[in-house]
Amino acid sequence: MRKSTLVWRVGLGLALVWGQQSIRDSVIAFGLLSVGYGGYFPQLDLARRFGYTAVVGGEIGYKTRANLYFLLQGGGLIGDQVREPNFLAGLHLQSFWQTGSLAFVDENGRVFSPNLRQRGWQGSFRIGYIAQFLRWPGQNPNCGPFVELGLGYLRHRILIDKARSDRLPLLEGEYLKGLDRLSAGWGLTESLGYRFFANRGLINFFLAFEAGQFFTRSLRYYVYDQRSVEERLRRDFWYGFRFGWSLLLYEKAPVE
Repeated sequence: MRKSTLVWRVGLGLALVWGQQSIRDSVIAFGLLSVGYGGYFPQLDLARRFGYTAVVGGEIGYKTRANLYFLLQGGGLIGDQVREPNFLAGLHLQSFWQTGSLAFVDENGRVFSPNLRQRGWQGSFRIGYIAQFLRWPGQNPNCGPFVELGLGYLRHRILIDKARSDRLPLLEGEYLKGLDRLSAGWGLTESLGYRFFANRGLINFFLAFEAGQFFTRSLRYYVYDQRSVEERLRRDFWYGFRFGWSLLLYEKAPVE
């Protein structure tokens, strides 16, 4: 009986302590899970290979009582604008190339044009700070403009999709690996934006302007269609925007 009474009193005490922490009027610590979308405009070497690039993914992190936070962020690359100069040169039908089409003949003698897409992924570790003293009037002190710095990794390639065409060994298996321009490397990311966390409910979001500078190298070494070795360091830079929705995992109860 005495043991159960002690447990009840400890539980009540913890509940009172938790109740003292409110996101409405206090800077509190919490974990967060986010889903997001990023739209980026490639620069330098990346712009010579791809156009507009979307990144769909999320982040997991922790915000401290000092409004400093730490994130693991990542997502998959999606794009349909491939600009690689002289891509598959000498392997496709030259007569169609003159009309702007990339065409091949499959094993049954049918002419087809493959779809070229961008694929890959990007991940980073980020440190950020929320300037709550610059927050919009009426919002709680966990909200405000933020700045983020990160160390990231970028990996990208050209996806050659034959759609519903028949087999063509030239664009399959191990040979395909010598054509897809797979490249990867480390770099830096910088973000400026705004994070909003609601007093109640699920209206928690972020908006940001972002830039990235990645230094990548080819992971294929020998490029079959160019008949050359690719060893140079690439400067795959981009800038764009990122937004998303967050689910908060409170260390303390969010309401009174």
